[in-house]
Amino acid sequence: MNDFMQKSIRLFGITKRFGEKTVLENLNLRIEASDFLAITGGSGSGKSTLINILGLLDDDYEGSYTLFGENVRELSERRRTQFRNQRLGFVFQAYHLIGNCSVQENILLPASYLGEKIEKGYYEELIEALEIGDLLKKDAALLSGGEKQRVCIARALINKPSLLIADEPTGNLDEENTERVYGIFRKINQRGTTIVMVTHDSSLASKAKRKLVLSEGRLTEAVR
Repeated sequence: MNDFMQKSIRLFGITKRFGEKTVLENLNLRIEASDFLAITGGSGSGKSTLINILGLLDDDYEGSYTLFGENVRELSERRRTQFRNQRLGFVFQAYHLIGNCSVQENILLPASYLGEKIEKGYYEELIEALEIGDLLKKDAALLSGGEKQRVCIARALINKPSLLIADEPTGNLDEENTERVYGIFRKINQRGTTIVMVTHDSSLASKAKRKLVLSEGRLTEAVR
């Protein structure tokens, strides 16, 4: 398998049901290496369901999923966990920070799982870009929503993921911090990280390379 295929992502015929309700129906999606997608759609349209599948957090669906050249259906749970820890980064809408741990401990958590040392210069660059240097010793439980969001983004990027999955990454940020986060996303995308971002912010979505709309269980590419 060539290197191009090993970096690409394919969803084909994805159908996801919750009881009698079909949330995703025969959905197809092709994502190339270093792509930057914005996915929009109304509340309840299935955006979070889709990124849970992309992020290997949900395997209860019909259809096929090829991630970096590997058939997800054939991955062992151990291999799925390796993928999540080593090659995927997540920005969760609900943060999922450990409240009684410091900001620094939360940011470094993915690296600690892998037993890897962090590149000091890259770490400092993230901290400076997100302006969270004065928060590092503070417990995550004491942060504001906007501060938690910036810490969550730093944690997602600390392992330099091949794929960043972001669920409303600027939903709790003001305009200035939204621009700051977009600048970081653009920079890591230029360095080769593929980004899939769910957002209600039409201005932010318009800055991505591709904008897709999820409606009635299917994706449509928006005309730019």
